[in-house]
Formats: sequence, structure tokens, C-alpha cells
Amino acid sequence: MIRDMMDSNEYQIWEGKPEKLTYVIGNPIFYVFALIWGAFDFMFIRLFFGAGVGMPGGFGLFMIPFFLLHLMPVWIAIGGPIYRAVNWNYIEYILTDKRVYIQSGIIGRDINVVEFTDIREPEVNVGLIEKLRGCGTIRLTPGFYRNSRGDQRTTNKGALLHIEDPYMVYKRIKQMSVDIKSDIYYPNALRPEDNPGYNTKYEPKQKDGRL
Repeated sequence: MIRDMMDSNEYQIWEGKPEKLTYVIGNPIFYVFALIWGAFDFMFIRLFFGAGVGMPGGFGLFMIPFFLLHLMPVWIAIGGPIYRAVNWNYIEYILTDKRVYIQSGIIGRDINVVEFTDIREPEVNVGLIEKLRGCGTIRLTPGFYRNSRGDQRTTNKGALLHIEDPYMVYKRIKQMSVDIKSDIYYPNALRPEDNPGYNTKYEPKQKDGRL
């Protein structure tokens, strides 16, 4: 899908996807929250329905769908890893000499395209599980920025989740973003010698898609 969208003169520099186990596990703190939430709910369920204790009239029947809905964090904790295990197969990240592509989606393919001129103060985040698994997340446009009128806006146009060698990929993205912005906004003799114009071509070190 991504390669069908690329320009004819666009060159792929790097491709990757999330480290599978880290992506499938997700946020481990949520499992602790769901466990505590579920423990309280099951305690109340036992009070209502356990040991022959029930509520008079139709109120007891009303409590069944109520608790099923109230246990939503538990269902998410159970179903989330299953969903992510399937979705992982359809995630793809591609860095070219012009932009960053982020593909995801089980039923349909969603492709988020981030131009280098839109990348604002990218950052690398490495959580506990990521540290143990040797990967990290690059957020391309985190936080806030101010538009030409001075209004503050939030921006979060994409992230490369749980990728290997995150600092190396971050360094390449940041350098390319700076170079291309320099080409566009400062088209004069102040350009560095290795970046003489807008049509700068980036040649990867290897031809197999790695940096």
C-alpha cells in the first residue's frame, strides 16, 4: 500500500515495524488497574448474586448488564493484546527521502503521511518494557506549537512505536528534517556544502532497507 503511494522519484531509506512482544503487551500499568477494578466488581457481584443473595423484583436482572458494562476495563485488558497481535501484522513504517509513512489497520489500511516540514521537535521515549526489549518509540510531532497568529495548538501527527535502534532512526529523521527545512526556508548560500538545494538526495548506507 505505501509503495503504491510513493512518488516515482522517491527513494526508500528505512523500513520497520514495532517489536512484536512489546507492542502486544501494551501498557503494563493498565493490567494492574484492570485487575484492581475487576477485583472490586467481582466482590460486589458476589454480594448481589452469591450465596443465594439476590435483589428483589427485576433489579437483580438489571444488575447483570450493568456489571457486564462496568467490567469494560477487564474486557479491554483481555481483548487488547488479542487485537494488537492481529494488528501488528498490518503495521509498517517507511522512511523515504521525502517523508515518513505510517501504516496500520486490520479491516482497512490507514496510512498517515508526515512530511519532514511538519516534524516539530521529535523525541524518543523508552519505557520499562521497551528498555528490556531493546526498542523505543519516536514521536514525530509531540506537544504544542504556535501558529502564525500566535495561537497555541496541539499536534500529534504520528509515532513510530517500539522500533529497534530508535536513537539511530531518530538521528536520521531529525537531520533530514533540518536539511529539508533549510532547503525550503533558506534557499541561499548559507546552506551547508553537502546540502546544496531542495532536490537533495539521501543515499542509504545499505541497500536492504536498514540505515
